[in-house]
Amino acid sequence: MKKLFLLLGLCISMLALQAAAQQSLADVARKTRATRQANPTARVIDNDVIPQSKPETPPPSADKAKDSDKKAAATDDKKDEKTDGKDQAQTTPPDTKKTPDLKKQIDDAKKEITQLQRELDVSEREARLRAAAYYADAGTMLRDQGKFMEDSRKQQEEIDTKKQSLTEAKQKLEDLQEQARKTGIAVE
Repeated sequence: MKKLFLLLGLCISMLALQAAAQQSLADVARKTRATRQANPTARVIDNDVIPQSKPETPPPSADKAKDSDKKAAATDDKKDEKTDGKDQAQTTPPDTKKTPDLKKQIDDAKKEITQLQRELDVSEREARLRAAAYYADAGTMLRDQGKFMEDSRKQQEEIDTKKQSLTEAKQKLEDLQEQARKTGIAVE
């Protein structure tokens, strides 16, 4: 009973103190901000410091392509000077019929790579989920060990096959891009 009266008295005194203070949190924050000294060495990061847009610079691959084109043109000029009219090779512009066809082949190869990568990702994710479900259930582990191992082996073979076809598709794309570069077609 004494504890109850003591607790009640403590609550009443706290309420009295709170009513007497009657300061809002905003007032306390203003007072502390006014009394606090500013640190002049502290760096303030706001929208004025952060740039709004990135400066436009050409991608580095474009610079390299321009440099290589300049070097190729310079070597061609040197060759022309050396021949002095003898055995001048006829330079023919890229075949206009092959240009759209080659670009279409490159686009198709890119689409194929995207599709193969997506299929590979799905297969790997399914294998991980299947393994997680298998190892999470002790009963399944005891009953179906052989079946799980056989299915895992088949899945791994499927994944390896997809990885191989993805590698082949990437090589085919590189070959097409190289062929386009040699014929003078601009390819991204």
